[in-house]
Amino acid sequence: MALISFTLAEDRIGAWHLAFDPDELHLFVGQAEPECLPDPKKGMMIEDFLITIPRGALHRRAHERLIEFLTTTLS
Repeated sequence: MALISFTLAEDRIGAWHLAFDPDELHLFVGQAEPECLPDPKKGMMIEDFLITIPRGALHRRAHERLIEFLTTTLS
């Protein structure tokens, strides 16, 4: 089955995605070029992403969007 992805933040240079590989039951946050899917082997577990200090504006937007997504979805 194909990778399922939700874009957390994107600009002309890159994007952060929340992604799920249903075949491997692997949920992760990963980076990719715009309009591309992230590589599951290079992704981070959600917990690791949440505790990482954002390294730039795009990373910060992705971090904030993930928190918003989780809060909205789980409320």
